[in-house]
Amino acid sequence: MDFDTIQIDYEKEETVMIGRAADKIFTRVFIFLIMTVYFWIYTVAGLVVLGIGPAFRTVTEMHMDKQWDYRLYHFKEGWQCFKHHFWQMNLHTWLFLGVGAVLAYNLYLSLSIHTLWIIFIQFIIVFALILDFSLAIFAVMLRSRYDVAFKDAIKLAIVQFFSNFTQLLTFIIGTIVLIVISLKWPGMILFLSPGIYMVGADRLSRRWYDKIDKMLGAA
Repeated sequence: MDFDTIQIDYEKEETVMIGRAADKIFTRVFIFLIMTVYFWIYTVAGLVVLGIGPAFRTVTEMHMDKQWDYRLYHFKEGWQCFKHHFWQMNLHTWLFLGVGAVLAYNLYLSLSIHTLWIIFIQFIIVFALILDFSLAIFAVMLRSRYDVAFKDAIKLAIVQFFSNFTQLLTFIIGTIVLIVISLKWPGMILFLSPGIYMVGADRLSRRWYDKIDKMLGAA
């Protein structure tokens, strides 16, 4: 085999690898698009206020079941899931949103107090806001993956919050970065951001899922 033949074989192999990588990227982008479109349709179906929580749960659960096979994503199947979890997820959503609103209002009031000790109080409130938001997302992910009651999902979410600081920091920074990017390019919100966020939150929770699976296997 001469040098030219080796070079041709190498170029063919490189072309095949690039083709596979491109196909993988386009498939994932397409699934982000499907997830985001479904999320907004379900959200609007719930008049936004009552739809956002069930929509998030529905699309998250859909991705956990279907993964990267876009042919398995069916709107009707998701609609049944949306209706099944509608009131349950609204209770979940508005409980955390209510707590978050109270904390945010208290943080706003604290800004008008100009004393040194208030900084400590503000730090506690900010930490509580991060905890409230993180538990809301983690609990949804856990309830989408496992058949657990709300209180059990909260307990698992609390342990997840404190179990891995690096994962938590990545989750918080990733959330902030995606929000900033979405505000800079609003089209992302309509077509990609929700899907990317759900998949990202799921991937960051994988190690915690593995620990839970081991505990369930040992039980």
